[in-house]
Amino acid sequence: MAAALAVVASLLVPGVAGADLLPTPGLISTGNVLPGLVKAADQGPAPATAPMHVVVTLARPDVAGEEAVLAAQRDGRAAPMSVGAFAERFGVPAATADAAKAWLSSTGMHVVSVSVARDQIAADGPAPAVSALFATPIDVFTGQDGRFLANTAAPRLPGNLGITNVVGLNTVQQMHTPHPLPRGPLQTTCGPGPCIGGTTPADLWSVYEQPASHTGAGQRVAIFGNGTTDGVVGDLRAFEKHFGLPNPPVTVKHPAGDTDFSDDSGHVEWNIDTQAAHGMAPALGGLDLYFGTDLSDADVAKVFSRYTDDQDSPRQASASYGECESVPVVSGLLDNPITNPTPPPPVAQGLGNNLDATLTAITRQAALEGKTIFSSTGDTGSSCPVVSLPVVGAGNGVLDQGVPITNSPASLPYVVGVGGTVLYTDGRGGRAREYGWAFGGGGTSLFTPAPAYQQGTPGLTLPCVTAPTSICRGVPDVSAQSGDVLGNGYDIVTNGAFTDGGGGGTSLSSPLWAGMWARIQSASATAPTGGLGFADFGLYRVGKDPATYARDFHDITPTDVGTGLPSTNGAYPSLPGWDYQTGWGVPRVGGLMCDLAGRCPPGS
Repeated sequence: MAAALAVVASLLVPGVAGADLLPTPGLISTGNVLPGLVKAADQGPAPATAPMHVVVTLARPDVAGEEAVLAAQRDGRAAPMSVGAFAERFGVPAATADAAKAWLSSTGMHVVSVSVARDQIAADGPAPAVSALFATPIDVFTGQDGRFLANTAAPRLPGNLGITNVVGLNTVQQMHTPHPLPRGPLQTTCGPGPCIGGTTPADLWSVYEQPASHTGAGQRVAIFGNGTTDGVVGDLRAFEKHFGLPNPPVTVKHPAGDTDFSDDSGHVEWNIDTQAAHGMAPALGGLDLYFGTDLSDADVAKVFSRYTDDQDSPRQASASYGECESVPVVSGLLDNPITNPTPPPPVAQGLGNNLDATLTAITRQAALEGKTIFSSTGDTGSSCPVVSLPVVGAGNGVLDQGVPITNSPASLPYVVGVGGTVLYTDGRGGRAREYGWAFGGGGTSLFTPAPAYQQGTPGLTLPCVTAPTSICRGVPDVSAQSGDVLGNGYDIVTNGAFTDGGGGGTSLSSPLWAGMWARIQSASATAPTGGLGFADFGLYRVGKDPATYARDFHDITPTDVGTGLPSTNGAYPSLPGWDYQTGWGVPRVGGLMCDLAGRCPPGS
C-alpha cells in the first residue's frame, strides 16, 4: 500500500490542457474524484448557471514550528497564541495568497473569504468556471444519492502555490448528524432497580461529580450546525424555563458568502447540542452558533475556519456530525474490503472524504489558540456510516456496518473525539450502572498516526495500515452519556414541548463534554488570560497517571451492562483504562478541576 501511495502522490503532469492558466505545470490532485461515480448515471455537462462553492487550502510554511509550539503548550512551557500572533508567525505569505486569489478569479470565480492566516480561500462560481479553473469536466449525475454535480477527472493545480487540498468539486459529499432514529418520549420511572428513561441536567451534575462552586461563569460554548436558528433558540429558552436555568445570550455567526439559512432538518440535533451544553454549565456566559447554509464539505470547512479565526470565539465548541475519515487510496488501486467494499456504497458515502487535509490544518490552528473542538464519534458502532439506506439512514443506533474506519472530524489529531455510554441513575443522585453503548463510534484510524499527546497510552496498540511500524490514532478520547434507542436519553424541549429522554446518541455526548469543559475552565485561575489550552493535552496527562486517573475519570468496566455480557461496540470492547470503545471513560468533573484547573476541595 505504501508503494502505491508513493507512486500516486508523485504524479506530475506537464503540458496539461488549459496550461495557460497555470503559473507552472499542473499537479494532478489524487483522491479528489469520487470513486463511486461509476454507480451513478452521467447526465452530461453541468448547466452554465449551476452554482458551486470551493475551498482551496494552501500549505502553511512552518508546520514543524507549529508542532514545536504545540509541544511546548502540552508541557506547560507556552501559552495559547492569539489569532493575530498565529497568523503573523505561521501564516501563508501575502504574495502567495494574492497569487492564489488571482488564479481563482481567472475564470470568473468570486473569492468570498480568505482566512486570517491566508491558508483557506473560499470561492464561488458557476460550474463552467470551476471546470475551466481546475481543467476537469463538471457533470450532472443521478442515482441513489439524488441529483448532484461532480468532477470526472482529477483537478490540475498550479504547482507553485503550495495548494494542498481542494474541497467542493462535487455537491454530494457532506457531513451527517449521528442522531439515532426518531423515537417517542420515554417514561422515566424509578423502581426498586435503576431509573429508566431520561436524565436531567441535575442528574448529570451529580453523577459526573460537577461541583456547584464552578458552573461555567465567564465561559461560552460554540455549536457548529447549519440552517435556521430561530426555532432552536426558542426551544433553548423553553428548556431553560423548564429546568430553572438563566438565559445566556445566543449569538449566530455565519461564514462569508452564505445567504440561505432556511434548512430546518437539523432542528432536533441543534436542540440537543445547545440544551446539553447549557445544561452542563448553567452559568454559561453565552452560546455562539456557527451555522452555515448546509453540511457540505466546503461549507463545513468555512464554519470551522470562521470559528478558528474569530479572536473572541469560545474556547470550546461541539461538532455533532461526521463522515468516514479520508482513505488515501482510491477505489481501484487495491483490491481489499476496505477500499472496495461489497456491495459497493452509494456515491455520497464512498470511502474517503476530501475534507480531512483541510480540517487538519484548521484544527491544528485552533489547538494552538487554546481552543478545543469536541466531536461525536458516530452512532454506527465500530464502523463509519458507509452506506445510507432508505428509512433507517445510516442505521444510527441499530446497525454496525462492519467497515472498520473511524468518523471524521472526531478522529483528527487536534479534535477531542467523544464516545457514548448508556447511563442508568439510582434516583438518589448516583449511578446505578453505566456501560459503553453498543453503537457508539470508536476504533482505530487506519491512516492517521497517533499524535504526540496520545503516544504511550496503555491500550493504544493498533498500527497504521499505511505505516505498520506506527501506532495509529485511536478514538474516542473520552465518553459521556449517549443513551440508546430503547430506554435511556437526555431530557430536551423540541417545538416547545418537553420530551422525556428525547436527546441521545454521541451527538449528545459531544456537547455534554463541551459544557463540562466550559465548567472546568471556569474554575481555572488562567480563565481570563487564555484558559487551559487544548483539552486533550490535559486529559491524556492525567489519564496516564494512575493516581490522577482514578480521581478524574470513572472507568467504564468490561462487564457492566447489567447482564454480565461484555460491553462492546462491535469490534472493540471496554477494557480497564483507556480503550477503543469509551476512551478514558466518563468524567469526574471535580477531580479534573483539581488536577487541571488547580481548584481542589479542602483536604484533597
